[in-house]
Amino acid sequence: MEQLIRYQVERMLHRKRRNPAVVITPATRLQEDIGVDSIDLVELAINLEHRFHIEITDAEMEAMRTVGDVLACVDHHLSLLEAQPVTAR
Repeated sequence: MEQLIRYQVERMLHRKRRNPAVVITPATRLQEDIGVDSIDLVELAINLEHRFHIEITDAEMEAMRTVGDVLACVDHHLSLLEAQPVTAR
């Protein structure tokens, strides 16, 4: 599952790269290496929310400095979803 999440996050970020030579790893910096600006970051958060059915707070979004930060945020939210009890409808 982690590999799938990483792949999907990397695909989203590949589209944002200003420099195609940048290799995306967990240590890659969003702003300095990829060229993500504040609007790109909001779009990324929205895309992550839709893709993974999670809610990212403004504080979490602002704390995202590296690809690893993005992955950790998604992983955190998905683990919270998995921990929630299933309710009958």
